Amino acid sequence: MEEDKKEEQLAQTEPEQAEAGSAEQKQEPKQEQKAEQSESKKEAAQSSVDERTQKKIICALAYVFGILFFLPLIVYPNDEFAKFHANQSLVVLLTVIIGEVLFGILTMIPAVGIVFSILCGVFGLLMLIACIFAILGVVREEKFELPVLGKIRILK
Repeated sequence: MEEDKKEEQLAQTEPEQAEAGSAEQKQEPKQEQKAEQSESKKEAAQSSVDERTQKKIICALAYVFGILFFLPLIVYPNDEFAKFHANQSLVVLLTVIIGEVLFGILTMIPAVGIVFSILCGVFGLLMLIACIFAILGVVREEKFELPVLGKIRILK
């Protein structure tokens, strides 16, 4: 009789253990799926942040090294943000080239050469400040138009 009772108890505990085991097995895949989903979301967010940071760096390089104005256009050909900053970088580059050549020629005039050389230095400083403001606009992800120069559109 005692053996019959033990067998009955074993028979009752086996399904309970099997149910508990299957419930744990069901929970494990759900937890794994949630972990995979959250991991993929983190990766997507990270890649988005990396891409935005890369875009900022490329647009800032266009201002730091004016001759690289075309770089945002090559890397991001359909992006309005990149086109805007490539255009402004080109305008700043052309303004600096024309201004420096003009002031260089005017400094050769004997009587007023000193005045134009001082104006050339002030012009260079203003262009440096304009580039700094433009780089700050890139970092803030703004389309900050430079005074006077920002209205000129060369690239469409």
